[in-house]
Amino acid sequence: MTWALIADSSCNLREYRPTAPDCIYAVAPLKIEVAGEEFIDDASLDVEELNRRVAAESSASGSACPSAGEWADLFRSADNVIAVTISSNLSGSFDAAEMGRNLVMDEYAREHDGQIAGKNIYVLDSHAAGGKLELIIELLDRHLSNNPDCTFDEAVAYADRLATHSQVQYSLSSYDNLTKNGRMPKLVGALASGLSIRMLGTASAQGTIKVVAPTRGDRKTYRKIIDVMRSDGFRGGLVYIDHVSNVAGAQALSDAIMTEWPQSQIRVLPCGGLCSYYAEATGLIIGYEWLGE
Repeated sequence: MTWALIADSSCNLREYRPTAPDCIYAVAPLKIEVAGEEFIDDASLDVEELNRRVAAESSASGSACPSAGEWADLFRSADNVIAVTISSNLSGSFDAAEMGRNLVMDEYAREHDGQIAGKNIYVLDSHAAGGKLELIIELLDRHLSNNPDCTFDEAVAYADRLATHSQVQYSLSSYDNLTKNGRMPKLVGALASGLSIRMLGTASAQGTIKVVAPTRGDRKTYRKIIDVMRSDGFRGGLVYIDHVSNVAGAQALSDAIMTEWPQSQIRVLPCGGLCSYYAEATGLIIGYEWLGE
């Protein structure tokens, strides 16, 4: 049986190669539209150019999720498929993936005399974006690699456990695109921008962005992030830190986390197009888990 781990491009893994046997990884790209021009959020996207275009353009811009057909094309790539999407309360990607799943399962049943044994597709709503999706993909791959006889139902159960034992934080200094597109209350964004402060947010149980606190200064920001990680249950494990042109900030946060929990495994990644569009300049997105193997 072959496996496919698939995410939409709110996951910033672009060149990931699974360690599990007979397993592939693929990305369903979202799109960002700026002044009538569409930018496809795939590995070939010039993210810096996209960010320059967004900053220079005064007219409305926005994002669009992958179509059901695009998801369906990816779902045909393996016998067992687990897909992870951005929060269904932030994008239509989850709904489109579910439609794509139904298309492929119906197609498979027609081709196999009504039988669907041998084809499995599960779509997981991450209730988040960025780093949380990345750690779910990596830890699920690790689980399949360590458990070569893992059944599809067991893999789905493990993916669900990962989703409920992981979280994401957003440390942002600019909020224009979030507020313009309804992802953050306008009053909160206007207040934060007016005071020139970073805003620390997290994912609510519904998968929306919930403001935790305003923060001033890098050290206080990193300390608050660590405090929230501890209260969530993190005691050392896998962490993804995604950044928008902020390598220094991401590395400083990584150092602070390693000082607190030396047994942590930390990955630092640049944001792709979708996360760069919403996190904006110097933004950080931190995903972490407290489940382990």
